[in-house]
Amino acid sequence: MNIQIQLCGLFMLALLFIFYKSTKTLHLYKEKIFYRAMCIIIISLCLDILSLVSIFYRTHFPRLFVNFVCKAYLVTLIWGALTALIYSSADLFTRKKHQRIAHYLHILALFQSIVTLLLPIHIFSSQKKTYTYGLSVNCVYFFVFLYILATLFSAIGFAKIINPRRAFAVILWMFIWLSSAVVQFFNNDLLIVGYASALGILILFVIMENPEGNLDRHLGCFNSYALTLYINELLEHGGTFHILEHSLRSPHASEENNTNYDSWNRHILRLLSSYKDILVFQNLQTGLVLISSNADVLREAGQKLLNHFSLLESFGSQVSLTLVENANSFSSMNDIYDFLSFVHASHPDAAGNLFVADQNTIAKYKEQHVIQQEISNALADDRVEVFFQPIYSNRDKCFTSAEALVRIRKKDGTLLSPSIFIPVAEKTGIILELGERVIEKVCLLLKNSDAIKLGIHYIEINLSVIQCEKRDLAKRLISIVEKYDIAPGLINLEITETASISARTILLENMKTLINYGFTFSLDDFGKGESNLMYIVEMPVSIVKLDYDMLKAFFRSPKAKTVVQAVVNMAHNMNLKMVAEGIETEEEIQGMSKENIDYIQGYYYSCPVPQNDFLEFLRNNQPVLSSSAE
Repeated sequence: MNIQIQLCGLFMLALLFIFYKSTKTLHLYKEKIFYRAMCIIIISLCLDILSLVSIFYRTHFPRLFVNFVCKAYLVTLIWGALTALIYSSADLFTRKKHQRIAHYLHILALFQSIVTLLLPIHIFSSQKKTYTYGLSVNCVYFFVFLYILATLFSAIGFAKIINPRRAFAVILWMFIWLSSAVVQFFNNDLLIVGYASALGILILFVIMENPEGNLDRHLGCFNSYALTLYINELLEHGGTFHILEHSLRSPHASEENNTNYDSWNRHILRLLSSYKDILVFQNLQTGLVLISSNADVLREAGQKLLNHFSLLESFGSQVSLTLVENANSFSSMNDIYDFLSFVHASHPDAAGNLFVADQNTIAKYKEQHVIQQEISNALADDRVEVFFQPIYSNRDKCFTSAEALVRIRKKDGTLLSPSIFIPVAEKTGIILELGERVIEKVCLLLKNSDAIKLGIHYIEINLSVIQCEKRDLAKRLISIVEKYDIAPGLINLEITETASISARTILLENMKTLINYGFTFSLDDFGKGESNLMYIVEMPVSIVKLDYDMLKAFFRSPKAKTVVQAVVNMAHNMNLKMVAEGIETEEEIQGMSKENIDYIQGYYYSCPVPQNDFLEFLRNNQPVLSSSAE
């Protein structure tokens, strides 16, 4: 009785089964298919051994029983091959569609199983050889061969879609199984098909389905890779679930306590061990993510952690707990990560508290996401435009400059309000690309139009706070003007007081480089927010632009008027030029002229207009050009 090979395969799978069941799994869809395949192959090996035993002792059993056991083993081969096909094709379809296809395949396999059970089978047994043959066996060989070909086709033909490691494992299994089937078909005494099936399961386990691969080795909870797999499956399945994120907000804590994170998180895991309906995952950084279908359970767990944290001086004030209700409203794990980043940025004071991100918070994030996507699309489709607001020189009695203002044209032709997209661009970092696009378009205007001939000395361009904090700012701006062969003196860069506060050393280094190259700078919105006269002293600017609100107060408040007069006198004594922004009436024009303001900017002369309208404005309103036309 030749059952040594089958026993080896069965012993190998038994150990694999014990190891698999003793390790935590997420019960993902593909994990379930693999587990089903492993169980089928184990049953197949058991029936293979039982069939050989029953054949060997067939004189002690009814012939009907012996035939049934032999055919039952053959049926398991059909189902094993079918499961391999289902497993290999799981990446090709959505879960619902794949389940529907698998349902039809199960009906087909059931029909094939009935055919196998009904067809005749014959037994050959001698002292050296024991095997079965006949129509039943031949049909099974045919059915299994078709399934193997279909599996190889799905793994090879759709290699770009299927997980490459899964495809490799399945292909290797199928070739081993196919080779063993061919060998056994021509050498009936070599009963190796069952063992080849066991090898296939071992290959899948080692390459793809080892549950240890989804666990964090230090903490024992599920890792961030498993988190992505689990979230994506939940989103695809369509069920309701909620997330509680635990993280440490303080960047200094990350440096000082990095070695304590694992022990800290293990302590948290012990606190959460009593919650059986909560799954805990290691986050991409150092925090944890808790997932449950019950928001109240997560809220209770979060409050428990918060109460515990409050007793710990080193971590209590740094801990951030964010409860995301109905997380199934997001599209992917990356979308959830972006949302959590949005929450952290929008609520920096939430550390030490349990912040509940309800539907209103999610709606605000999605609104920002839509705007962010609109900005990205506008950049890709070249729908970013630059409007220009002329600036009048009181000394030259004409328009000598203009401020460049970014606008986004939507696909329907309307404009997206700057008050909507600029804050989003600054929060998401797209302002960097947006800012450079504005500089390029200004360079194109100066290079390809007659703006300079029309009296324009320079164009003012706003620099965002984020741009000012970049060490390569000077290098990037210089490369742009060199690309378009524009004299740097034609561009005046506006910085704000907030920009000068943040990363002042980096900003000053960039300003020094750019000024040496030929650029000039303006200090925008002076008098707004955290105004400080030291900004004018420290920043190497040549122009100061008074804030809109301060200028409006000039005409209402004697104190404000005194402040403006003092600032103008001080600036002129420092050889700085002054610009009055937001001038709208004749009274304001006269008032600013009396105070010897150098430049006037506002709706009194023109609102921000598109490039062509700006050039037309200059042609119609520059005194020299107008008199020449007459």
